[in-house]
Amino acid sequence: MGRQRAPGMLGTWTKAVHIRVELTYLKDMPMRRDPILAAWGIGLLLAALVYVVGPDRFLFRVLDTIHLLSWRIAEMVDDLSAVALDLLRALAIGLYATFVVLSLAVARRGGPARGALLVVSLLFLALAGGSGLPNMRWTAAFALCAVAAAVMTGRLRHPEPGGVIAR
Repeated sequence: MGRQRAPGMLGTWTKAVHIRVELTYLKDMPMRRDPILAAWGIGLLLAALVYVVGPDRFLFRVLDTIHLLSWRIAEMVDDLSAVALDLLRALAIGLYATFVVLSLAVARRGGPARGALLVVSLLFLALAGGSGLPNMRWTAAFALCAVAAAVMTGRLRHPEPGGVIAR
């Protein structure tokens, strides 16, 4: 014989289906927003805020908060600029070290790397130790080392002119 259901199970199942159908129906209905109610709510909220701050100092507090917020944003941007310069310096130094290792590997294989190692090293030292605009110097040093490391990578992958990439 088949399984028997406990009494009331069918009723619970139909109620769940009925609730699910109603929720689906309500989900598809657009929400009606009443602008009058929103205006009254915002007005009462503003009145409570003015009462807490004090009506005689409310405008001063609002302007002071805006000024403080703009100052904090400016400080955060300044801090990010310092962090970005530190990151750029670290990347330039790391790329220079990568270039040195790659150029030594090219030189061990008999490829042309000594002249590039000398020129890039002198330029990197001049850019890293120079005076003046640090953002421009470190950006130039980063670009120099990135191009030099890419060239040495290409020389390792293509040992002779027109060579095929080693797989």
